[in-house]
Amino acid sequence: MTFHVIGHVTRDRILGGGAVREQPGGGAYYAALALKRLGAPVVVATRLAAVERPALLRGLQTAGVQLAVGLSPATTTFESTWLDAALSRRAQVVTAVAAPFTKDDLPSADAALLHLAPLTAGDMDTHFIECAAARGLVALDAQGLVRQVGLAGATGAVAMRPWEDAATALHSVSFLKVDAEEAAVLTGLADPVRAARQLARHLGRPPREAIVSLAERGALIASPRRMHHIAAWPATRRVDATGCGDTFFAAYLMRRRRGDDIPAAGRFATACATLTLERHGAFAATPHEVAARLAAPRHQVNSG
Repeated sequence: MTFHVIGHVTRDRILGGGAVREQPGGGAYYAALALKRLGAPVVVATRLAAVERPALLRGLQTAGVQLAVGLSPATTTFESTWLDAALSRRAQVVTAVAAPFTKDDLPSADAALLHLAPLTAGDMDTHFIECAAARGLVALDAQGLVRQVGLAGATGAVAMRPWEDAATALHSVSFLKVDAEEAAVLTGLADPVRAARQLARHLGRPPREAIVSLAERGALIASPRRMHHIAAWPATRRVDATGCGDTFFAAYLMRRRRGDDIPAAGRFATACATLTLERHGAFAATPHEVAARLAAPRHQVNSG
């Protein structure tokens, strides 16, 4: 089964621990590499400036990800600063935003699953999400749809704001992923458990599963029948949390589509996210390394 991932590949500048790193990024980038390295066929549809294409897409091409690239006057560019040693809070500034996606960016034939990874509120509109749902199951990482980017001159701070079309758009979604802050913005509920339940009820297409990631506290996964708490897997070290949520969601979707139940898929995804946390850049572990991490007793993994 081929996964179709749609989202902007970005130029990222990441500050933390006294160091500055520049690298490709974006939810589509991290999700696609996780899926490919876990053995799933992947197609990525993205938009970026022509001059950025060689550097930002090289990693995807090297990994064997199939690309459908649309040109844009600009490439979405993020500057992220980690604010704590646990890598759970960050401040972000956007210096450029790529052109939005249209229905022409969707696959021409029906797809088993379309993984939508918007990064800013203007990336995808409700009509685009509805068109995607006409082609296959939609998995939506809603982080970008609650991000208001105030571009002013060279820089623009990222602020959270309600997604006005959420009720309509979520009716076309089967799988949803947000973090605790995004869940609160979407629902008005500070309690992530209540927020996850409410979000699952708003999803209009089976299996109607809402994930609320809780960083070092794991994740909540709500379905119409049950609420699951997936404990975080201990990390040997914390290097860079960028892309961990994207990796979690991609790995979870892959295992669910291959027949795992929710807890098993959640545990697998948590192990993948932890392996991403322990190094810079996108997920780079093999399926064997994920299996080894899952097989190791938790108390034998030293958290740091």
